[in-house]
Amino acid sequence: MIWWLRQRGALGMLPGALLGFALGIGLTLNVVLVFPAFVGNYAMATELSNFLCLVPSVAVVVCLERRMPSVERSAVRRLDARDVALVSGFALLATVVATVMALLGPEGMWTAARNNLLFCGLALGVWPLVGHRATLLPVFWMIHSMFLGGRSRNDPYPWVIVTEQADVVHAAVGAAVVFLAGVLSLICFTPRTDR
Repeated sequence: MIWWLRQRGALGMLPGALLGFALGIGLTLNVVLVFPAFVGNYAMATELSNFLCLVPSVAVVVCLERRMPSVERSAVRRLDARDVALVSGFALLATVVATVMALLGPEGMWTAARNNLLFCGLALGVWPLVGHRATLLPVFWMIHSMFLGGRSRNDPYPWVIVTEQADVVHAAVGAAVVFLAGVLSLICFTPRTDR
């Protein structure tokens, strides 16, 4: 068990990523960025902390990529189930940390918690198909949501989710659905011999 936790980075990398995520969103909370809109009519403003929501999604993909398939094929215990529990648990833990910080401070943390779920769900959903390149999808989603613009001032397109305000219900539901779909994809589509 300890070997598996060390190999996946659960004792060093994941706690470091969680600490970096929490400190990063806490320190950059009031820094607002405005990017030009190349397609939409209006530029969208977003907090810098939304970019730091990419840190847990990159950490879960790195954790999944730190496998030793030749050794793990002969494992007696179900490492595939443990991998799913580890990465989904870490993504949920990062969301809980941001939510607790939101209870103590400004509501911008709710946005960070929601975007963390969205980005982790995107990364987990495509990891069985593209491997280590799965980190590119959350980055692409963040970039396109910035440069796509909005329908009007402070009114992003509903499917973008990232730039929505903290109290928008459809954005929270969408992020939760994407996360659950990502975990389901991880469970269903990862070949057993590679787990």
